[in-house]
Amino acid sequence: MSNEIVTDVVIVGAGPVGLFAVFELGLLDIKCHLVDILDRPGGQCTELYPEKPIYDIPGFPMITGQGLVENLMQQIAPFGPEFHFGRMVTSLARLEDGSFRLTTDADETFLCKAVGCTGATSSARRRPRSTRCAGWLPRARSTC
Repeated sequence: MSNEIVTDVVIVGAGPVGLFAVFELGLLDIKCHLVDILDRPGGQCTELYPEKPIYDIPGFPMITGQGLVENLMQQIAPFGPEFHFGRMVTSLARLEDGSFRLTTDADETFLCKAVGCTGATSSARRRPRSTRCAGWLPRARSTC
């Protein structure tokens, strides 16, 4: 039997774009859970390029990938996002009421109003177009 989690939004990918989505949604009092295949936040910025200087982040003439992720984690802390690391999305279905059911390989089931897919290699992005319509947050690309 799966563990069923009800939330407003599930964000697939805990890299910089996913973390910033938590901030923007938090300002609107929208609760988020993040699912990521990696074992920590930051995506490619922390996994592949933690010390790489980044020059195109507003307000920072230069910041490292790790520094960016640390700042984002501090920025989203007041919104209390819940992280599910080391998990891969295995299915995504749109329900009759317009909400979504997303499951992971850890036997978790999320019921949510919207799904954001921000991961660079996210498996949820490869779902059929019919499941990627209304209710999804816009895709974005990280700078790392």
